[in-house]
Amino acid sequence: MRSKLVLAAVTLACAAFTATAAQTSAAAPTTGLSFYAGYFATLVANVPHPDGTCTPFPAEADSLVGWSNIEQVVAYRSGDCTGTAVGLGTLRTFKPGEFSSYIAH
Repeated sequence: MRSKLVLAAVTLACAAFTATAAQTSAAAPTTGLSFYAGYFATLVANVPHPDGTCTPFPAEADSLVGWSNIEQVVAYRSGDCTGTAVGLGTLRTFKPGEFSSYIAH
């Protein structure tokens, strides 16, 4: 009886994981620039077509993905994209609140 209960619990857990993974992947953007919290766990913002202008950095973000149409993300600690530029590339983690603005190409 105990082994059937364990098997049922494992089956339910697998089903829940599969359903969650399916929902997450279906809602995940695949273009533009995506910012995440929880190290790629929760989508915070997606900019489908960054235009190369100075843009506020999402304060709660701790990771980013620049999809196929993004070549580079340059971050700044200032709010107006001045001062030292930090090249983040297109797949990066960082501390939340570390950057105040960015330019994506």
